[in-house]
Amino acid sequence: MTKQTQRLFLMLVIGIFIGIALIMVFRTPHDSDREGVAWNRTPSGATSSDILLSATTSRTETLSSALPELPRIPDNVRVGLSVLDQPAGKTVSVSSLEISGTQWVAIYDDKDGRPGWILGAARVHEGDKTTAVELLRPEGMISGNIYYAAILNDDGDSEFNRLTDLPPFSPDKIIIVRFKAI
Repeated sequence: MTKQTQRLFLMLVIGIFIGIALIMVFRTPHDSDREGVAWNRTPSGATSSDILLSATTSRTETLSSALPELPRIPDNVRVGLSVLDQPAGKTVSVSSLEISGTQWVAIYDDKDGRPGWILGAARVHEGDKTTAVELLRPEGMISGNIYYAAILNDDGDSEFNRLTDLPPFSPDKIIIVRFKAI
């Protein structure tokens, strides 16, 4: 074997060892429990879907107890932003606003209890006390649905871009409220 082939073979062997070590280190405790599942202890009349649902539920409960709880988004009012519950339509009225500099007020729809798609945004300037955000969705807000309003930083180009006009990086400075279309 040439020296280069020997080096390649050695790097392959080292890579395999590193991969195995990483799998062993980051393996969850439940991975090792799968071998010791007592399949003969299932209640009589239980189907395979009942067993799968039970295993999935216990796994989800374990994961949710290990993760920190997400912060709750306040209803209607937060320092710097107030959006009251309002009739469904194509425009969202922001009833109170306190910002510094130039920023954006963006309206999001609800996705599993959290902000989802951005439906519209309005550019606001320091000193503006209220604003109206025109929604781009043809049907506008739907009565009974939850929506979110957030203050986003302006990147300075005077055009809204969801990839560059972002909320503050510090979680304690994020200003977002939820409201309902009635």
